[in-house]
Amino acid sequence: MKPSEHVRTTITQDGEVLMNIKEGQMVTLNPIGSVVWQQLSDHCSPEQIAAHLASEFGISREQASADVNEFLEQLEAQHLIESDESSGSRKQLGPKPTGLFCNLFGRWNSHAAQERGSK
Repeated sequence: MKPSEHVRTTITQDGEVLMNIKEGQMVTLNPIGSVVWQQLSDHCSPEQIAAHLASEFGISREQASADVNEFLEQLEAQHLIESDESSGSRKQLGPKPTGLFCNLFGRWNSHAAQERGSK
């Protein structure tokens, strides 16, 4: 997996902000999500990312692997990453996931923000 060519990244004090310029969506990553994103950007495999997280945070390799795989599915569902082989072969993953998705990053809804700003 690799970051989509349509994603731009900004680093903040709280993590990172990803913007999909093709889809007009912004997503914020917390510090752990940022670690995963940086490792994806460095062409690390999911197994390498899981090993790093297990070592860094003292969790089991199995738990780290499950969390990384779930997070990657969520990034793919938001069109933020794509397969190394082909950017046109995305699978549909169904409704937005919950749980780890909410723990690692939250989607910023530009329409809701604009409505709040106009009140």
